[in-house]
Parts: sequence; C-alpha cells; structure tokens
Amino acid sequence: MKKVIIGLCIVITTGLILFIVQDEFIGNENANSIDEMFSGQIFDDAQEKFTVHAMGLSPEEKVFTVRIERTQYKEQAEEYFRDILDRDMKSYELEVFADDLTLQ
Repeated sequence: MKKVIIGLCIVITTGLILFIVQDEFIGNENANSIDEMFSGQIFDDAQEKFTVHAMGLSPEEKVFTVRIERTQYKEQAEEYFRDILDRDMKSYELEVFADDLTLQ
C-alpha cells in the first residue's frame, strides 16, 4: 500500500513540474516574437518607410507603442504594425504617436 501511495505522489509531482515548465516555454515563445519584432530588419524597414524613431513594449499592460516623426505616415504605420502584431502577438494593443516637430 505504501508503494502505491509513493508511486502516486511521484506521478502527481512529475505532472505538476511538467505543467509549470510548459508555462515557461510558452513565455519564452512570446519573448522570441518580441525579440524578433525589435530586431534590426523590422525596425529598419519601418524607420525607412514611416519615419519610425522609437518603439516600446509594455508586456504587463500588453501595449506596443510606436513613435513616428511625420503625421502623414500614421495610418500606414498602424496598418504595418497591426499586421505584425496579428501574426505574432494578437493580444497586444497598438499605439502610434506622431511627433511632427516641424516648425512653421
């Protein structure tokens, strides 16, 4: 009887450990998507096309913020980054701010 109880304890403990480790792997998968987004190619393309000069991410609030220099590219930048978020990070909101600093 003791052997059965010990065996059940081992099986339950192993199951709990695997459940916890699985959550860690899912978190790493999301981190990989974030790292890819901030990698040079996506940022460089957006900087060239839409005058992006800053990007930020708040994982706690699930918000991705993009700052661009010219107001005229705001809609295009929103569409570009929305496509990326829909592909990799569907649960995140998108904020695009235009910092049009041209003096008149």
